[in-house]
Amino acid sequence: MGMLRKIFDTKHADTNTQTVAAPTVSPKISFQALGMQKAGQSDGSLAALKPCLQAAYTHQMKIIAKNDALQQERKLAIAGNICDLEAQEKNIDIKIHNELEKLKHEEDKIEKLKHEIDDIKRNPNQITGDKFVKASFWIGAVIIIFLTIYLFIFYSSAAYSAFFKNFTPDELNIAQAIFDSQALTKAFSDGLSELILILTIPAVFLGLGYLIHKFQEQKKVVNYFKIAGLISTTFIFDAILGYEIVEKIYNVKKEGSFEYMPDMTVSMAFQQVNFWLIIFAGFVVYLIWGFVFDFIMNEYAKLDRVKYAIKTREDKISDYKMECKELKRKVNELEPQRNIIVGKINKLKQDLQGVIIHFSDVKEGINEFFAGWIGYMKGSGKTSTELRECTDILNNFINDIKDNFEPQI
Repeated sequence: MGMLRKIFDTKHADTNTQTVAAPTVSPKISFQALGMQKAGQSDGSLAALKPCLQAAYTHQMKIIAKNDALQQERKLAIAGNICDLEAQEKNIDIKIHNELEKLKHEEDKIEKLKHEIDDIKRNPNQITGDKFVKASFWIGAVIIIFLTIYLFIFYSSAAYSAFFKNFTPDELNIAQAIFDSQALTKAFSDGLSELILILTIPAVFLGLGYLIHKFQEQKKVVNYFKIAGLISTTFIFDAILGYEIVEKIYNVKKEGSFEYMPDMTVSMAFQQVNFWLIIFAGFVVYLIWGFVFDFIMNEYAKLDRVKYAIKTREDKISDYKMECKELKRKVNELEPQRNIIVGKINKLKQDLQGVIIHFSDVKEGINEFFAGWIGYMKGSGKTSTELRECTDILNNFINDIKDNFEPQI
C-alpha cells in the first residue's frame, strides 16, 4: 500500500501520533476488499458503516504499529530532528553565554566608574593636585566679595569727591574727603548722570581686573604687554583721582591761609602723603583684587575639572547602562526561543519511546476501506442519497478522529 511506503511528512504530521507499517500483502487491495466484504455482509447499511469504519481504523493502527521497518525509519528521522534541535539549542546557549559575558563586562565597567567617582569625591586632589582646593576657593571667594564691596565704595566716593564735591574747611581730613557716606545720595541730588557715573566707575576698575585675568590665561608675550598697559592705565586713572582730591584739599587750605601758598603742581602732589594714601587705598587694593580674582578663577577651574571628571564618568555610566539594557533585551529574546526548542526535544524524545503513527496513515486506510464499501453500494444499486449519506458519515468520522487522535494499539 502506498500509505505504508510514505516517509514522515511534516506538512500532514500530527506530533501526537505514533507509527506506520506495511503487511506482507498489499494494504490497498486488502482494505478495499475488506470494505466491500463488510458492506456486503450488512447490505451497505448506513447504521453499520460507522462501526465498520471504527474497526478498520483500529486494524490500520495495528498494522502500522507492527511495521518495524517503518518504525525504525521514522525513529531515525526523529533522532535526526533531535540532533538538529540540540544543535540549535547549543547555538542559542552560546549566544546567551556571549551576551551574558558582555553584560557582565559592561556591569563591571559601571562598578569601576562608580568607584572612581567615589574616589574623586573623597580625594579631589588626584584630579586637581591640591587637596585644599575647595577650601582655597571659598576663602578666596569671601575675600573677593569684601574687596569688591570695598572697591565699589572707594571708587564711587573717590569719583564723587574728585569730580563733583565742593570741599569745606571741615572736610580737609583725607578720610572724609574720600569716604563720603552720602556720596550716592548727594550724586542723585546733583543729577541722574552724576549718579550713573559714580556707580559705573567701579565697574571700570573691576573690568580691568577681569581683563588682566583673561590675558594671563593665554601665556603669550604680547598679553604681558597688555597687562602692563592695563596696570599703567589704572595707575594713571588713580593718580588723576588722587591729584584732584589732593588739589581740592590744598586749594581750600590755600584760601584760608594768611601765608603765600603756590598753586598745586604734580610734583607737589607726589610729595604729599595723602596722594600716596589714595593711590594705595585704591590702586594697590585693585591689584590685590585682580590677583585674588585670578587665584579663585584658577581654583574654580580645578573644581571644574573635578566636576568634569565626575560628569564624564557619569555620562559613560549612562552609555553602559543603555548597552546593558540592550544586552538584557537580547537575552530575554533568546531564552524563550531556547525553551521552545527544549520543549520540542523533550516531546520528540517521548515519541521515540513508543510507536509512531501519523494521522495521514490511518486516514488513507479508512479512505481505502470506504472505497470498497462505496463500491459495493454502487454495484448493488443504492441511491445517490444513500451514497451521499455514507460520504457524510465518513467525513464526520474522519473529523472526529482528527480532533481526538490518540493511537489505540
